[in-house]
Amino acid sequence: MKDLVLKAISQFGLLEKGDTITVALSGGADSVALLHILNSLKDELGITVNAAHLNHSIRGIEADSDQKFVQEFCEKNNIELFCEKQDIPKFAKDNHISLELAARQQRYEFLQRVAVGKIATAHTASDNLETMIFNLTRGTALKGLCGIPPKRDNIIRPVIFCTREDIEKYCANNGLNFVTDSTNLSDDYSRNKIRHNVIPVLKKINQNAEISAVKTAVSLTEDYAFLQKEANNLLFSLYNEDSLLVTDFKNLNEAVAKRVIIEYFSICYPEISLENQHINEIYSACIGEKSKVNLPDNMYAVISNNQLTVTDGAFEKLKFSVKITEIQNVNNLFSNNLIDCDKIVGKLNVRTRKDGDKIRLKCRGYTKTLKKLFTENKIPLNVRENLPVIADEKGVVWVHNIGVAERVAVSEATKKMLKIEVLSGGSKNE
Repeated sequence: MKDLVLKAISQFGLLEKGDTITVALSGGADSVALLHILNSLKDELGITVNAAHLNHSIRGIEADSDQKFVQEFCEKNNIELFCEKQDIPKFAKDNHISLELAARQQRYEFLQRVAVGKIATAHTASDNLETMIFNLTRGTALKGLCGIPPKRDNIIRPVIFCTREDIEKYCANNGLNFVTDSTNLSDDYSRNKIRHNVIPVLKKINQNAEISAVKTAVSLTEDYAFLQKEANNLLFSLYNEDSLLVTDFKNLNEAVAKRVIIEYFSICYPEISLENQHINEIYSACIGEKSKVNLPDNMYAVISNNQLTVTDGAFEKLKFSVKITEIQNVNNLFSNNLIDCDKIVGKLNVRTRKDGDKIRLKCRGYTKTLKKLFTENKIPLNVRENLPVIADEKGVVWVHNIGVAERVAVSEATKKMLKIEVLSGGSKNE
């Protein structure tokens, strides 16, 4: 097993001399073996090793027993341990998410919080094969077939070349005790069904099925990385004012073109959850087969003038009108719809956004373009075309749903002011 761990460290560049490694320690065989072997290699590799354990409070007394075990294990082996107990069932209920997702989210949040360097998790070749099969069963693109990455940001998987049998043999040879999570014994979970029923059949066909899967995943990851790089380069050249130029989409490789679409949405509209059907329909629109695609949450992808934009169906024909009234009394110094008359330069002009427009909002201390502010406030592209902007001869002084410029904002010294009201097309920004 030591050779397999060193192979993974070398092949994927997991460790460097001087690194501090925090091992995610559940108390199970995988994590116990990982912690033990990294601790035994710390002088050889020039690293510092500690451990972290999160008690999820999911299995009651059994979870508390696991916590006690890891505390005693680390004390016996003189390993620093970060330990915390959370009420994950309550967290899942309060956030309306599954218990499994809640446990995963909070576990990684805890690990990132306590770790000062890299985080090592005990994902094995067996886990990797289960993940690939699980993703394949649900339906997946290339990314899902890449399995568990040996390295992602500061998270490393040094036992990714080791099978579950390797782990158990290592524990037996080194006299290592470990705990067994009772939920791993039940077929109530999809992964357990794969582990108990599917993997044994595959190993009858090929005894080294797990290792073969790791090699396949590494190869597919290389292919995926190349396609992603091509797509990102294209996206950079085709991105224009929050839209995507699609003039040459017919000449692009379809696989790369679809990845451009995926990356465009992930960057500009991460709140929109695209499925394969949406991606295929958007691609068809980009090559001229249609002009509009229905998206989740009443959103639309629209092709116009060789550009892909995203619009909100609720605002598709939205028009605004503005009423400006001179008033005397200042009753709300924090209003975003009041302008000090004496601070206006020249004449006011009600219009829509122009290229290069920018504003220094009151109480912000910095200047930003309207384009960036619209993007940050997630204002739909078609709404931006009609959004009221008021400018004087020096520049923009007010933008609907954004605010008023610092230089014309009212104060206690203000004598006369203009009150701005949006009469139609959305709520007032009082």
